[in-house]
Amino acid sequence: MSDQPIPLADRRVRVARVADVVADRIRELIVSGELADGDRLPRLDVLLEEFGVSGPSMREALRMLESEGLITVQRGSVGGAVVHRPDARTAAYIVALVLRSRNTELRDVFEAMSLLEPICAMLCARRPDRKRTVVRELRMHNAASRRLISGDDLAFNQAMTAFHETLVQQCGSKTLTLLAGILESIWLVNEQAWAQGASRQGPLLSKEQKLERLEHHERICELIREGKDREVVQAMTDHIEVEFIYSEWVDPEQPVDAQAVRLSR
Repeated sequence: MSDQPIPLADRRVRVARVADVVADRIRELIVSGELADGDRLPRLDVLLEEFGVSGPSMREALRMLESEGLITVQRGSVGGAVVHRPDARTAAYIVALVLRSRNTELRDVFEAMSLLEPICAMLCARRPDRKRTVVRELRMHNAASRRLISGDDLAFNQAMTAFHETLVQQCGSKTLTLLAGILESIWLVNEQAWAQGASRQGPLLSKEQKLERLEHHERICELIREGKDREVVQAMTDHIEVEFIYSEWVDPEQPVDAQAVRLSR
């Protein structure tokens, strides 16, 4: 036998900081649902007594949670912190930061989104309950869009966007819904910013262009109703190509704007 002592650990054991422990506990309460979206955390003095930690440690824990988008600390006379359950918009900021650090262009985000949304549409078409769930909601958005063809451009654009969001949310895959939702959140920040600015100068799209987009949505909805999963993939791909043409106001070579994504949450 060797006389060399057996190492008990390959690396130095890290002792968790007090702020990390507090943040971990509150974070778990949020993600597990014990703290609901919109709930308020107790006042600072109550938190200090309950956790038995110092003021600086508690404030650091709250800053950590706020940077993650899990709470919003309200200062002043109101005080306290409001809870936010994590969603695609929460994750979108982190992803946007990574993409921005790699100088990723918006074109790249759109191309990735154009690959995921047809898959979401295919999964919607495969749902056995699609007629009373997916199709019903898609038709509602289409009806709203048709009523707005001659009306407010921003409202029309929002109704059309809701169609895409429903396709993603109703596909039945939580992972795919999250991934596609993240990309949509990053892309839509730029599209909505343009729409708000351009709408002050005049109509965003002609009536004919609006009708063309809406007819694509209605065809996609019917293919899903009929359960034609392969056909809806092609229809969705064709539609996204048209959407990109109408999105020419967004510079495809512009890098992802992480700060804009953060402010949109």
